[in-house]
Amino acid sequence: MGKNKMNSSIASRSWYPWFVAFVGLAVLFISNGYTATALSVFDESLLNEFGWDRGPFKFRDLLTFAITAVVAPFVGIVIDRINLKWLLIAGMLLLSAGYFGYSQLTADGSGGLATPLALLALAGLAVMAAIVWREAKGFVVRTAALLVIVGTMAAVVYYRFLDPMALHQVYIIHVVFSLALSTAGTMVVVVLVTSWFLESRGLAIGIALLGTSVGGIVLSPLNTAIIQSTSWRQAFGYLAIVPLAFAVLIFLVLRGSPKDAGVVAIGQDRGARDLKSYGLTFAEAIRTPTFWVIGISGFLTYYSILALFNHMFLHMRGLGFVPADAANSLAVLGGLAALSKLAIGWLADKIDRKLVFLSALGVMFVGVLLIAKGGREWVWLAIAITGCGWGGLFTLYNMLTVNNFGLKEIGRINGTVSLLESLGGGLGIWFTGKLYDIYGGYEVPFEVIATAVFLGFVIGLFIKSGSPEAMGLRSAT
Repeated sequence: MGKNKMNSSIASRSWYPWFVAFVGLAVLFISNGYTATALSVFDESLLNEFGWDRGPFKFRDLLTFAITAVVAPFVGIVIDRINLKWLLIAGMLLLSAGYFGYSQLTADGSGGLATPLALLALAGLAVMAAIVWREAKGFVVRTAALLVIVGTMAAVVYYRFLDPMALHQVYIIHVVFSLALSTAGTMVVVVLVTSWFLESRGLAIGIALLGTSVGGIVLSPLNTAIIQSTSWRQAFGYLAIVPLAFAVLIFLVLRGSPKDAGVVAIGQDRGARDLKSYGLTFAEAIRTPTFWVIGISGFLTYYSILALFNHMFLHMRGLGFVPADAANSLAVLGGLAALSKLAIGWLADKIDRKLVFLSALGVMFVGVLLIAKGGREWVWLAIAITGCGWGGLFTLYNMLTVNNFGLKEIGRINGTVSLLESLGGGLGIWFTGKLYDIYGGYEVPFEVIATAVFLGFVIGLFIKSGSPEAMGLRSAT
């Protein structure tokens, strides 16, 4: 009882919502950095040791984001119902297990953690299947989701026990990563942070989403340095310790929402209803054009940026840059994206969000096109331009979703938007690798990426800036 009173007292301090935003930053630093931005610096070591083609190897990322996409709407149901700190803790533990698994890879797939990881993946998928069975509405949706989940479970069993080659063990690790991203990724963090803010929401989201860039800034060169000073196996082992430590920190200091702490969000009148009581239901949201505009534009943009992040290291090596410089390209991309997230988040609190959104898409398009066509001479400028555009978009997609639909059933709504974004991201990583295998270079794959950004801009013309009723502004004024 005393501990609960102490935690509530801390959470009632004026600085605590901003502390939550920085916790969100740290969570995304780990979860996105470990799976989406900085993992690619290990690619050259793994490809050299095991001799895989890039297409089959990069299928691991399609698997990660495809499963994340399928389970996202159902994780959204859980988000709407439980204290989010438990989801974050679960995600950290899953990331740690996956990195330990990578450190144990062998040519015949007989690493000591292969069986425990397979069982962990099966347990997580079984939980998702149970949620689908209980909560999914409609025979088609329920059947489709169950088929994907059960099919993935069958693949895990096959890869581990019937054909345990090393690449198949990588696929199992990435099933675990998909569950980690579902429970400690952007979707959960955005809901956590926005529940603490009515005012300054754009800046708060921008701070939290810095984590997705900081992972690339810090971990890309750090991982490369560790690999060069020790080995890729030891690097994976060392990095596996960090999520474990952070899981303990989350358990000790985080309150899941203002309601859990007995306080109100920043900008709310004391005694006002919790922000989670405002907004559209999931059924209402999916009947609006804005929902599908955000989702489809997000699909195209995430296709582009995750493909770039996961192939930039190899692209830079192909242009003749040494590993340290190739890793620094990810740091520059992530660093400028981080600054853009803060700047665009602040700006979106001040002026029309749609204008800011379209401007960021236009900047990203110019950068990606220059990466595709400019060669070695222009690559650093192209990376800088792309980072400035992308960082703002990452903030705005999440902000526009919350501001258009509110927090009432944001878990389900954002989960379905995340489904489309994750599918786009996974497809982009894998298909870019396949196109590289076909054309023997990155020019054509990157031209496809630039086309996707342009289409995202065209579709984004139909987006709306937000709804005051959904945000709870009408009753707060």
